[in-house]
Amino acid sequence: MQKIHFTRKEKIALLIAGLIFIALFISSSMTYHEQKLSSTTLNHHFSLLENLLKDLTIVYGGVTHNVKTDGTAGFTQFFIRKLAHFSSFFILASSLFVGLKRLFFNKILAVIFIFPIPVLVAVFDEYHQFLTGDRTPSVHDVVLDSTGAICGIAIWLLIEYLFKKYHKKNNEIGNCN
Repeated sequence: MQKIHFTRKEKIALLIAGLIFIALFISSSMTYHEQKLSSTTLNHHFSLLENLLKDLTIVYGGVTHNVKTDGTAGFTQFFIRKLAHFSSFFILASSLFVGLKRLFFNKILAVIFIFPIPVLVAVFDEYHQFLTGDRTPSVHDVVLDSTGAICGIAIWLLIEYLFKKYHKKNNEIGNCN
């Protein structure tokens, strides 16, 4: 059997994925009130975001969320929480993909085998929230997390495609001279 040596980039990507795993576990161990942002914190750090969100309405899990129904602080906090779900799984999946894709014969197999990892993490994260008091696990969060994961992998694939296309074009131009 051949020994696998990870590149520096792959090691960094897997380290990032590991840190996201730890952050998700810590976050899902906390109650809602331990995670809640105060209105002072929201006003101080997210005042620009509040202005951008004032006209936005989001239907999530069959419930309409906006400034009118949730209040400015409540809707901003809702938006930040859902953005955190999406972005953490976006980073987790793209990091896993960068760190592990070379282990597979092609990128399709890499996606098929790597994408379920963040999906399972999302399911277990919601289950962990169920075990934690004062938390409401949601299948909608699993779908949002999974969407973040597939977007992370898709964006990385797009970046690689564009990078290769750019370098191929530059190599062709260099060969013509």
